[in-house]
Amino acid sequence: MKTEQKETNKLLGFLGFYETQEHDGYLGTILITNMQGVPQEFRCTHPVKPTVIQKPLYGNTLEPYIGITLCSIPLIESIQNKPALIIVQKEFLLDIRPTNPCPVIFIRRAGEVIEIKTPETKLKRERVDCSTGRFQPIICSPHPEFEEDLHSARELLERIFTHFDPLEPFERMSKAIETLAKQDERFR
Repeated sequence: MKTEQKETNKLLGFLGFYETQEHDGYLGTILITNMQGVPQEFRCTHPVKPTVIQKPLYGNTLEPYIGITLCSIPLIESIQNKPALIIVQKEFLLDIRPTNPCPVIFIRRAGEVIEIKTPETKLKRERVDCSTGRFQPIICSPHPEFEEDLHSARELLERIFTHFDPLEPFERMSKAIETLAKQDERFR
């Protein structure tokens, strides 16, 4: 009974990275949910807006630098509810794993074409199917130095897949950012 209770108390973190509506900056978000997808905590950074000089100077390292160093690490440090697993939708965000004690996994819809901006990494990939057939399968990948994360992540993903689509919280965060932008011009 205690183990069962511990399992239901586990939390998931969904770490997002989005471009602002005006395409001049980036925002980081984190949504902590329970195993049924019910929100427990949400945090969002203010937009980080690189200058016209910084964009060419940083080149392809701009988004990973902003996404990891300026957004993700501070967000993870700020959350009160620590998750058992952090799920990311941008492959470069896997690089938060070396600074984070809990497993981090990159997920995408099976069959989805991904845009590669940096040299392709050889990530270990596994397909996870929804046992009920309600949701489309996903592909998950761990950080290359933490391939053991795949086992624990797979178990959690299979369990949450019976309740909700693990990609859906990213849509929720995107809508939350849109709402913020309507209410506060700093988020545009």
